[in-house]
Amino acid sequence: MSFIGQFPARLDTKNRVFMPAQFRRTLQQNGQQTLVVRKDFFENCLVVYPESQWQEEIARVRSRLNRFDGNQQMVYRKLVSEAQELQLDGNGRLLLPKALLEKAGIGQDVLFVGMEQTIEIWNPQSAQVRQDEAFMTDADFAEGLTKFMTE
Repeated sequence: MSFIGQFPARLDTKNRVFMPAQFRRTLQQNGQQTLVVRKDFFENCLVVYPESQWQEEIARVRSRLNRFDGNQQMVYRKLVSEAQELQLDGNGRLLLPKALLEKAGIGQDVLFVGMEQTIEIWNPQSAQVRQDEAFMTDADFAEGLTKFMTE
């Protein structure tokens, strides 16, 4: 499954948003109807996982989890308890949880960003302000890619 590209969209008054058509097609082609959303660990954005990808991530964490370590248990609890399942409605819309939107600082305008196996949902203004850090300038990208690929 591969999600690529950036697509602006707008939430309606009920916090529903149309999933970009390219992403909907990819989900349908892979038989993915259930999605999982949570706030990103590092950035002020939401991350949408196809259910199969979410299950892989959770299995990876569980395989390293020591249930007798209180700190690890708290980390796992936060990871799982802050996630919510979503379904695309018949019109291709997602109903995004208000609490998660607020936590990520997302208002009515959103920016979908394909991240190959997941989809990020950003506040477009935050994405623009953070361009140098989260998305990188073209020059920084070229330098970072060169360094990353030649080490």
